[in-house]
Amino acid sequence: MPDKVTPDLTTLSETLFIPLWARAVEQQQPAPLLVDPVAPKMLARLDYDFSQYAKATASQAGCCGRAWLFDEQVRRFIAAHPDAVVVQVGAGLDARYERLGCPAVTAWYDLDLPEVIALRRELLPESGNIYLSESLFAADWMNRAAAHGKPVLLLCEGVLMYFEESEVKDWLATLAQHLPQATLVFDIIPTILVGRAKRHDALGSMKKAPPEMKWSVKDSRELETWLPGLTLEEELLLSKTCGKRYPLFLRLLYALGAGSRLDQRIVRVKLP
Repeated sequence: MPDKVTPDLTTLSETLFIPLWARAVEQQQPAPLLVDPVAPKMLARLDYDFSQYAKATASQAGCCGRAWLFDEQVRRFIAAHPDAVVVQVGAGLDARYERLGCPAVTAWYDLDLPEVIALRRELLPESGNIYLSESLFAADWMNRAAAHGKPVLLLCEGVLMYFEESEVKDWLATLAQHLPQATLVFDIIPTILVGRAKRHDALGSMKKAPPEMKWSVKDSRELETWLPGLTLEEELLLSKTCGKRYPLFLRLLYALGAGSRLDQRIVRVKLP
């Protein structure tokens, strides 16, 4: 049996263990929201205290529902564009490429910071996809994706909430400059969670002081005002996919119509 791996990550990068844990324990469900046989194998190799997240039941279901929605976006895009270039921005330890059957696209890139990619390579070596050790703000990976001259799908899951609004705006503008007409899928947290990481069921359970959630937007259509030509193509509410698995008090809030302020959104936009 391979030796245990002791991770050495910054606090922000450590948040990747939350969705990994969520996907791994989901495999024990009789009817899992997401089928991911790789996640438990990675979890088992890590010398890390995952028990700290045991009570984060809403995030556990939410992470799996969110991943399933992102997977569906990839399936639909590849069906329409078999020659696509796919880039997972802030890939963490998500085995999406393997989960989707290692699709035979033009290129599949998994991008994250060097410390994360090093851990990822130890737990899940490339299998036809390509790992890139770069910041999401770097232009090199954008130029590399653009150079293929093929339709580009960008996935940014569980990442943008940790940056200021000005940084998110600038990033979208930079993407549009280097990857015109690319499709971008990302998630938007409820505005009520901004500045309240310690009250989040999973982040607030971290042994270290959690990184703060800094950005959201109340109306997804506001994104179209940020960048001329940017088009909001689709908005999906997370609760529609996994709300039945939320704790009782959350299910009651949704049933009473008060849950909309707590819903996470997955949006797909077309860059100008």
